[in-house]
Amino acid sequence: MMSDPEVELVLEHVPEFAQRYLALVEAADDDPGAAVALEELADFTATILRLIDRAEPLVQRIMGGIERIAASSEDAEELVGGAFLESLSPDDLRTVEQAMGPATRAILDGLQLPPTALG
Repeated sequence: MMSDPEVELVLEHVPEFAQRYLALVEAADDDPGAAVALEELADFTATILRLIDRAEPLVQRIMGGIERIAASSEDAEELVGGAFLESLSPDDLRTVEQAMGPATRAILDGLQLPPTALG
């Protein structure tokens, strides 16, 4: 299978697209061409954007609940810090950081996290 240089660039920058591209190749019994691949990439992009649109309000609600626990629970440091925040990956912590309330932020600031956790 030989693919267009444009497709190679896309696959280099978006390896998550490879599975969908390979399905295109299989359906076409060969290289489907850059135009068809980019049409599929547009569909892939639209799908990701819909997921982001749905995820953002959910993350806000999750962090709202975490903030209420952080602000009111006697066990906030253990539950919010130890059980919740420390269970998130560094990338996930960076993502939810913008949705943290002040009580959650204070608990996060008190955690002993690796220096790379919140770059």
